[in-house]
Amino acid sequence: MKQSPRWINALLWLVYLSLLAVLLPHTAWAFNRFEPDGLAGQATGWAAAFAFEAAIAVLTHKLAKHIEAVKRGKRRFVRRYLNAYSVGLIVAMLVSALANLAHAVQFGRELAIFGQWGVPFGVYAVAFGGILPLVSLLFARVLSNVVDTETEENTELIAAKAAIKEVRRELDAANKRAMLAEERFAAIGDFARLYAPEKRERILFVNREWPKLPRRSVAIMTDSSPGYVTEVLEDNTERG
Repeated sequence: MKQSPRWINALLWLVYLSLLAVLLPHTAWAFNRFEPDGLAGQATGWAAAFAFEAAIAVLTHKLAKHIEAVKRGKRRFVRRYLNAYSVGLIVAMLVSALANLAHAVQFGRELAIFGQWGVPFGVYAVAFGGILPLVSLLFARVLSNVVDTETEENTELIAAKAAIKEVRRELDAANKRAMLAEERFAAIGDFARLYAPEKRERILFVNREWPKLPRRSVAIMTDSSPGYVTEVLEDNTERG
């Protein structure tokens, strides 16, 4: 399930609060049955009704945030729904559900469709009255904006992928070091000619690597006389 855009969440909250607003007068009516007649009794009943319906809204919000914060793992359902927010929400919902069920039974009238089909009055009294507050749990889940996947990667698979990635990184580094070492050994192999048994080979190598080097310096590096260096280089030029 993908995360919902903000405007959809705002719309869902508007729908949810509208539902609670519809339930509010029914809950207030039920509380007023237990209060004395008069303005004070009505005010107390409405205050109690507002407290319970507002508690449902607040606890739904808190539970939604709690569900969203629970990370994936074992016993996820228990950690999401078995908590103080859920208990408080269920208690407030039961009070609201009973109040709305009582209102539906008190003022409900037979409907032709149910009468003709033989559906008991209690069924649609519950459907149109008592059941309405129970959608709060569903709204809490929807409003939590949780992202679930059907194929969640377990921790062992994630760890294995990380290990494979690290091994690949180490292999790449080892390959680079091996290539660098090979280049260095190749260079050392060329410079080994500086110590070749034949002085001619030494002279030609030094002249090739450092062509602008004075012949006297070539002679020093190759342990040869300047005359022999000149002879070798001129002979090599003639052959070239």
